[in-house]
Order: sequence, then structure tokens, then C-alpha cells
Amino acid sequence: MFHRPCTRPLVMALLALTVGAACSPGLPAGQTSREQAQVQPGSTGPRGTLKIAWFREPESLAAKFYTGPGMAEFGWTFNSSLTYLDFAGLPHPMMASEIPTRDNGGWVVNADGTMVTTYRLRPNIRWHDGAPVTSHDFAFAFEVYADRDVPVYTRTPETLMSSVKALDDHMIAIAWNQPYVGANLLGYQALDPLPRHLLEEKYRTNKAQFADGEEWRATYVGTGPFRMERWEPGTRMVARANSDWFLGPPKLDTIDIRFIPNSNTIMANLLSGEAHITNSPSIRGAEAAMARDQWLDRGEGYLKVWETRLRYLHFQHREVPNWQRAVADQRVRQALMHALDRHALVDGVNFGLGGPADSFFLPSDALFTEVDRAVSKYPYDPARATAVLAEAGWRSSSAGAQLADPSGQTLSIDVWSSAGTNDENEIAIISHYWQSVGINSQIFVIPAARRNDEELGSGFTGARTAGRTISSDNFVFTSDNVPKEEFRWAGNNRGSFRDVEIDRLHNLVMTALDAPQRRDATLALHKRFTELVGIGHLYYDVEVILARNALKGPIGNYGPQQGITWNIFEWELTE
Repeated sequence: MFHRPCTRPLVMALLALTVGAACSPGLPAGQTSREQAQVQPGSTGPRGTLKIAWFREPESLAAKFYTGPGMAEFGWTFNSSLTYLDFAGLPHPMMASEIPTRDNGGWVVNADGTMVTTYRLRPNIRWHDGAPVTSHDFAFAFEVYADRDVPVYTRTPETLMSSVKALDDHMIAIAWNQPYVGANLLGYQALDPLPRHLLEEKYRTNKAQFADGEEWRATYVGTGPFRMERWEPGTRMVARANSDWFLGPPKLDTIDIRFIPNSNTIMANLLSGEAHITNSPSIRGAEAAMARDQWLDRGEGYLKVWETRLRYLHFQHREVPNWQRAVADQRVRQALMHALDRHALVDGVNFGLGGPADSFFLPSDALFTEVDRAVSKYPYDPARATAVLAEAGWRSSSAGAQLADPSGQTLSIDVWSSAGTNDENEIAIISHYWQSVGINSQIFVIPAARRNDEELGSGFTGARTAGRTISSDNFVFTSDNVPKEEFRWAGNNRGSFRDVEIDRLHNLVMTALDAPQRRDATLALHKRFTELVGIGHLYYDVEVILARNALKGPIGNYGPQQGITWNIFEWELTE
């Protein structure tokens, strides 16, 4: 273990972790999971109870109706998708019997740019109540997701579809109103089916309450490798192996998920053996460092760390109660970023794991070097921050005084976060750096009791921290994703950033089948987005898995696909 003395304010230590020798056991990168497997007669069935420590209780188990960090873990546990990506990013069919391609006739591109993809379902897929899953469940789901009267949190890629039709019980024809590069790889949160036999009547008669009710929670009926057994609100959730799962029963018999909102308590449960596994965002760099010191060296478990996410700042672009409207000025946003020492932020929050980020783009992407050359960057430079703020009309009347405009109005920009998300140190550091250049910056933590209050969450007055898995599909800073009252404030573009050109370029990134055109659109998108400072790019966050040696199978996730539980049907306990 290696320590170095702090070199920046607020940085207590930089812990350099070497994780290669402690990586999680499981499938090698690129290895296919049980896409064709079926349990053979006489083979060992599901066994063991996996205990998971998790920081947050979900509001729904349907992937299109929830938001928030880490919720994908519930998505993969209780649901299945048409396709999925393994840890190496290689695609595999799941509910689909094969991946549609132009060669097999499943993907047709018309001369006018419209398309049709045809998915054939495996014949043995069933809902948790035993009813068969049919193409009609996908057609019904599309109708729901396209309905603006229903509070769907993510409508991508359904907004690009013009229709979804059941050609028969096992064949789905998806008509696209424009090209979409992921049309043949619909995975997590993409056209997830809904049980028409259970939900259609409610949808037809009570849209206002459609997404509410125990059918989305304690009595949830999904398609995944595990089914709900019981839900004790605020305490735990118990899931049982779905012995009728179409790829064969999972290796685990029971999953006991404990809801523990405190990371220290989570670590105590893991260290004592009361939990087998926890992962981000329940824990981050500080907990990884603790585990390295207190646990891994004793050979009791393993650690894996990898980068898939961006930590960033939403800036408030719309008028809200007590809006600190100065943040709407592009120059002010630029100055706010120059005022932040993001290296110190990584050191102070993540113990040196990860690194500063200048764009919503992963360094591992083949196009990263070109994107990195194109984007605008805002290195730590307090003098530059002060000069830009002065250009915007915010000056100090005397040394050490707060910045004010000519009328004497103080420059105030608060920074928010949510309770229980390990963000409170982060916003304290951000606020400190802004105060150091004369900004009146206070912190506000959304109480845990109001964590799911979407109106409050999108009504922050100045800035709010957030984290997001990096992918083109997950670039939510477009007009379609702005929270609106008529949609119960659902929408992941919480700062309500809008730009017509950004909308156009992102649409090209998602629809251009011509690779050079898509490349040019990608470069232009990130160049403009950073010029406008649509969000404040902070640093690449790390994903962390901490697990006991008895658990085999977790290997992490390929960045653009959220959730480490994509292969939970392969996990097993050896004790």
C-alpha cells in the first residue's frame, strides 16, 4: 500500500490501489454466458442465499419507470432484455433467439432512411406468473412508453420508433422513423416488455395512476432470472430463483437484498460476513481504501475497480423558485469550472481513483483522442475564473469581499446533492473552491425522505452534482429529457439544458449509419457542448465491487450498459 502527503487543500490522502491481482473471479472478458444453455436432467439446481448490501430501495422494479444511481441492478435481477453486452462489450441475444442483421434479413434499411428490425423471440419465455411472453407484450409496452400521459423516465430509443407490431406471438416488427445505430441491439431499458394480461386494463382506464401501485413493487411480475418473494419496505427484499427462466435456472436459489443507506454500515456488514457483496454507488473510493487496509490483505475477499461513469454538475438553466440566475450566463459557468481543482476533488473524494474529465466520453473509446483535442477545457485557474467573472459583471469591492454586480447583488451559487449518495464531501469541496474566488456558495443535501421527490430534485437553485454511465445512448442533455410538470417532473436532464444544435447533433450520433458522418457529429457534439458548458464535467468516477471469496461470478459491466448484475444468473456461492 502506498501513501503520499497531501499536496492540495482539503486532500487528506491519495491512496493508490493496485487492483489487478485482486480482480473479481468470473467469466473472462468476451466469454459468452448461457445464451444457449439449458439445465440438463440430473444437474444441480439453484443453491445458496446471496446477501447483498445495497444503499437504496427502488421505487419500482420496471426499468423504464425508475431513475437514480444503481437501479440497473434490480433491472437485471427481475427482468430480461432482448439482447445484452458482456464485459468486453460483445453483444448476445437474450430474449431474442438471434440478433437481427442485414445478412439474416432482420434489419432492413429503406432508401428514405426509415428502417425495420425484426426480432424473433425464444419460444419458452414466461412471465413470473407462468403466462407466456409474446410479441403482443412488446407492442403494448411501446404504446405505454410513447404515451406522454405516462411518467416514463427514459423514452429512448422508443421516440425513434414509429410502430411496434406483433407479426405473430414470437415475432416483433419494429418500424423506425429514422436510422438508429442500436436498432438491432435493444438491451437494458430499451423496449422492455410489459405483461399485457395484467396491466392493459389499468392502462386503458387509469393512466394517471398507471405507474403507481404494488404491481410495480411487492407483487411485481417480470421476466428475469429471479422473481419477487417478499418485500419488507425500508428493510429488505427477498428474491427466489425463477426455475422456469428461459435460459435455465440461475445458480443461486435466493437473493436477500438489505437496504442500508449508510456506507459505513454497509462495510461493517461486509466485513462481518453479514453480506457477500456490495458495489457502486453504495460504496466508492474511501470504502475501497478501507477494504484494502482491513480486509483484502487478510485474503477474505476481492476488489475490482474500473471506469464507466462521469461525475458532473447540472447547472440550472430554467427559472425555479429562488433561482440563482447568474448560472444561466455561459461566462459564469466557464468561471465556475476554472475555479475548481478537479485533481484535488478526485483526491479528496475518491482517494485518487479515477481522474479529471473534460467531456462525456470515455478514455477507452477509440475516438477519445480526437474528441479530447476538439473539446473546450477549463483547467484550475483561480485568476482566470476571477477575470471571466469580472467580464460578466461580477467584481469584488475590496480584497476578500464577495463578488457582486453593479447594483450590489451578491453572486450566490449553491450546490446540491442527495442524502445517502456519498456526495456530501464532494459538494463541500466544490463549495469551498467557489467561495475561494468570492462566490457565496452554500451546500444543500436533499433529505433521504424526499429523495424521490422529482420536483424538488429538478428544482435546485444553482448547481447539483450527479453521476452517469457514459455512452451515446445515455447522453440525456437534450430537450426531450427536460423535466416537465405535466410529466410529474420525470426527466434526467435535470438542469433543463436546451440547445437546438446539440439536439440535432445528438440525433445524428444516434441515427447516422455512415461511420464518417457519425464520427463528425460526435466531435461536433462534444465540442459545442463543452463550449456552452451545458454541464460541468468533473471527473471519471470508478465503479467498485467488493465481495467475499465465496461468491463467484461478478466481473463488472461494460461501460455503456448499466449494472453489474447483467450476468447474475451465473453467480454462485461456494460455501
